[in-house]
Amino acid sequence: MSMILVLTITVIAYYFIIFGKNIKKSIITLFLGVLLFVLHPVEGLNLENMGEIVSFETLGILLGMMIIVEILKESGAFTFTAVSAIKLSRYKFWPVMFLLMIIVIMFSAFLDNLVTIMIIAPIIFLVADTLEINPTPLILLSIYVDNIGGMSTLIGSPLNIVLGSVGKLDFTSFLIKMLPLTIITFITTMLIYKFNNKVDTKEYNKKLEKLKTMDASKTIQDKSEMIKGIVIFSIVLAGFMLHNTINIDIALIAMTGALVLMLLTKKGFEEMATVIDWDTMFFYGGLFAIAFSLEKVGVSQAIANMFMPLISTKILLLFAMLFAGAIAIPFLSAVPGTLIFAPVIKILIDNGAPFDLWYAYAIGANLGTNLTPLGAVQNIVGASLIFKQTGKEVSFGEYMQKALPTTLITTLIGAIYLVVITYI
Repeated sequence: MSMILVLTITVIAYYFIIFGKNIKKSIITLFLGVLLFVLHPVEGLNLENMGEIVSFETLGILLGMMIIVEILKESGAFTFTAVSAIKLSRYKFWPVMFLLMIIVIMFSAFLDNLVTIMIIAPIIFLVADTLEINPTPLILLSIYVDNIGGMSTLIGSPLNIVLGSVGKLDFTSFLIKMLPLTIITFITTMLIYKFNNKVDTKEYNKKLEKLKTMDASKTIQDKSEMIKGIVIFSIVLAGFMLHNTINIDIALIAMTGALVLMLLTKKGFEEMATVIDWDTMFFYGGLFAIAFSLEKVGVSQAIANMFMPLISTKILLLFAMLFAGAIAIPFLSAVPGTLIFAPVIKILIDNGAPFDLWYAYAIGANLGTNLTPLGAVQNIVGASLIFKQTGKEVSFGEYMQKALPTTLITTLIGAIYLVVITYI
């Protein structure tokens, strides 16, 4: 009976997460999570066990980084960087695109993927308007690169944050493993875009000359805050890389950095509360309750049992997990899907599977995210921004058709790379 109840609530939650348009996903997910507490279908689902049910490390990382990023964003640091890149490119189309995408991949490695798209989209629309072209391919390229860049670090994408918290992964080790693949798939994605989009370079370069009037310095809103933000952000990143050495959790480093920056910039909690993405925080809260219940009724074990026969054949198990992530996440969405898979991976590793199973899933899930608008919230927002700018909706089928070549090729590259890091 408990399993039926938990599965019913899970199906309802995922239905609204995937298809819900007229209701906030965070509200329905948190409501169903609280409902599980009320109905108490599994042992341990109570307030006394909150520390076991909810990953406060995940929430701490999210909250700390949200505050730091918001202060940097308000100072104008990110817009200044993007406008400076256009100037550095000497207003040549391909250098402009390459440098803007370099910025996307760098931002997405350390910022929330959604924030990255929101920062870069106005610049992309400006470039498209100047060139008098459809911005859709450029925004889609930005989404692909955003998801690829997020793959490189434990804080780069929400699904990586979940994996890091559940698997107790080391920030630096993860970066070393994933950075080469990030670079390779980024270059591949840029080449695919160039192959699919033949442009009149001379004409485009001539039109981009109009952007010479842009003054990057005017995008800075508060120079003092920007400098303080950059310094604290750099210290926080250094702390992430050394967290195992200094024996401090990543969440504590993020929260400490956020609080120090608030003190330095004289920001109050009331002010910061208005810019924190509470929808995301409550969404995670509901999902944690659902994921805990699924694990307790044996769903995680049942899924793990499907992979168990492959444990004796290491490479087949790694490939199975990589492609399971790549296929499931575009339809389940990044965080909901990962909260199902993370306990499964933990069970498999406890039963003798290689530790690289975390990396196999991370590769498949992050690259697979690009396939559909459902893959991650930044995909949905990117498609929504295209509609607002052009008046033309990017349908699910059209999005998938455009994303398929990039997703398929980069995922295959990811599979080859997995073999390399496993056996070489």
